[in-house]
Amino acid sequence: MLRLSHHLCLAFTLRLGLIAYGEYHDRVSVVPYTDVDYKVFTDAADCILNGKSPYDRHTYRYTPLIAFLVLPNLILHKAWGKVLFSVFDLAVAFVLKKLLSKRGVSEDKANLSVAFWLYNPLSIAISTRGNADSVSSLVTLGVIYFLYENRPFHAGVLHGLCIHMRLYPIAFSLALYLSLAAEKRVAHTSKPIQTGYGISTQLRQIFRPNKDQITLVCSCVSSLLLITTLCYYLYGWKFLHESILYHLSRRDIRHNFSVYFYMQYLNAETYVSLWKRILVFLPQLLLLLTLTFRFSRQFDLPFCLMAQTFVIVMYNPVITSQYFVWFLSLLPACIPALDMTLKQAAIHAILWIAAQLSWLLPAYSLEYRGHDAFLYIWLQGIAFFCANVTILARLIRVYKPHLMVKRDDHCHQD
Repeated sequence: MLRLSHHLCLAFTLRLGLIAYGEYHDRVSVVPYTDVDYKVFTDAADCILNGKSPYDRHTYRYTPLIAFLVLPNLILHKAWGKVLFSVFDLAVAFVLKKLLSKRGVSEDKANLSVAFWLYNPLSIAISTRGNADSVSSLVTLGVIYFLYENRPFHAGVLHGLCIHMRLYPIAFSLALYLSLAAEKRVAHTSKPIQTGYGISTQLRQIFRPNKDQITLVCSCVSSLLLITTLCYYLYGWKFLHESILYHLSRRDIRHNFSVYFYMQYLNAETYVSLWKRILVFLPQLLLLLTLTFRFSRQFDLPFCLMAQTFVIVMYNPVITSQYFVWFLSLLPACIPALDMTLKQAAIHAILWIAAQLSWLLPAYSLEYRGHDAFLYIWLQGIAFFCANVTILARLIRVYKPHLMVKRDDHCHQD
């Protein structure tokens, strides 16, 4: 079995090779390898370099921090950002390995789980094409790791940063908070771990916070306010609108994986009332709360956050391939706890990939052939939604956290 350092070197070499190929592909092909967002990042960085706001670049709807990270695109080399995002990929793998070791997983199993991320074609493609989602993935894993290290202040600071970068991690807040209850601390044991607590217990914990819970909340809020205030000071209202408010009311009528795509397309010129928006959001909210109360034990946090992210992506009004990285980066931390054979895992992976490929057929027909395929895209979106529901339900059924522990003498010491 290769050591983690060998996997990291091999994975980084693979990514560098694809980045080099991407440069060649972009020169000779009409369909570029580089993600359109990467050009948006670079243009925003160019605005900063010229003393302007990154939001002067139309469609830049991210935190200014991303534009600052890719400034060397204009100074050193245009592929700098791709290399940097690939390095974040490796950092995700490193934190995953530390997290799995902390949870009592043997080195061989931990390396196999980490390899799922390092050699996953999707995670490789996303970073080498210039997408920045590996950054927020790393920060999310850092939050979990610091909670396992009993450092709620550091976890809170990172959680505030993560919410600033991507709004969806705000859904993790209650689970993170509840995980710091005294009776839910990490405890490695060879016996099956009972997950889930009564709602009355959860509610009492919410209204009677302990010191660590207060520290987590205060550091998170302070971090979020500090970073957001600084960005507002630099770039004003346009920053708030483009990076935060826009995403709260976003309606994208372009074809995407979302089950809500066709509804948005048909109602593009129609005002959607508040009660309809609430009705659409309600199933997602109920699922997120259910997962929070069911898996808020600290030992179950990786699975809880992975399942919640799965739900967020499934119900999002806009879904692109880069969103899958959000939960795929958390999945390796859960793999040793999944009571599933390799054959069963392969069947579910094939189901998930087949559902995407089926969607791509009408999408290609619309995008490159100009055929009216909106209805077929929507039907395939429904099929993809059903595939995701099936897979998530299966993951919840086969989740057995006691399978992760290698032996009794690896108890967590606070």
